Parts: sequence; C-alpha cells; structure tokens
Amino acid sequence: MNMRHDLIHIVDNKAVPSVYSKTILEFKELSAEELSFVYFMVDHRSPFSIYEWDQRLIEVKNNIFGDKKKWTPSKKVLGACDKYEKLIETSAVRLLKAARTSIVKLEKYFRDIDLHLMDDNGKPIFHAKDLIANLSNMGKVVDGLSRLEEIVKKEEQAANTNRGGIEVNKYSI
Repeated sequence: MNMRHDLIHIVDNKAVPSVYSKTILEFKELSAEELSFVYFMVDHRSPFSIYEWDQRLIEVKNNIFGDKKKWTPSKKVLGACDKYEKLIETSAVRLLKAARTSIVKLEKYFRDIDLHLMDDNGKPIFHAKDLIANLSNMGKVVDGLSRLEEIVKKEEQAANTNRGGIEVNKYSI
C-alpha cells in the first residue's frame, strides 16, 4: 500500500507529519527539520530528487538547516529515510528513481565527452557520429521519463482517491 500522502504533507515548503506518521517508530522523535530532511531527501516529488544522493545531501542540508552547516544526519534520521523509502515506493516509483539516476549519468556523459581523446593507437575513443546518434535519441529519453512520471502520478491519484472504498476529499486527513 502506498502511504506517502498519509505520512508527510508539505505545507509552505515544510514537512508536516500526519497522524499516521507519528505511529511509526522511526518518525516519532523527529523534529520538523529532520522530517523535512527525510521528505526532501527521499520523496521522488522533492525538488531535490534530480540530484545524486551526495549532492542532494548538500542541497537539502543547506536549504533546511542554513547556518547550521555542521549538521549531519544522525543514524536515527538516516533510519527514518530508509523507512520512508520502503513505505512510499512502488515499482513505478523505483523505476522513476532509476531513470532519473540514468539521466544524471547521461548528462555527465554529454558534458564530459571529448572528441579529441585518442586511444593508444591514435584512434578516437569517441566518434562524432555516435555522439550525434545519441543526441538524436535524447528526445525519446525525455519523453520516456515524462511518461513514467505521469504513470506515477496516476498511480498515486488512484491510491489517494479511493482507499478501501472511501472517497478522499479536502476534509480527509
């Protein structure tokens, strides 16, 4: 069961724990800042989800803790990250996260490719025609990522609209 919406709500860029989240051992003792850290580090809808983990850690930490730059996540906070990830991930979400990781690697490939690099025999390591072919397929990659994001959104909407036959509305918790 995807419980993400039942665990953490984002209001004015701050994580607000739901009644359900306080029943989960890993979340009970977290401060509001620590809970925000968990959400922004793990949730695929986080604006920081586009970064690889190490860069995401820096970005989230700086945005949440600002002048407390010496703050590092405790074992308790990292344990909450693991628990949150297990509770919210569906197969589609896992695929989306893997796709985003691959996009970061592709971005690095295109940024770092050097058509002037030669192997030991003086032949180019990278070929312009291969680069052009790869670039021509980038639209397909972006379209595929967009379709996957839509699938995840529809899956989440279905999970939130009808839970056990109960219609969810703005007055629901």
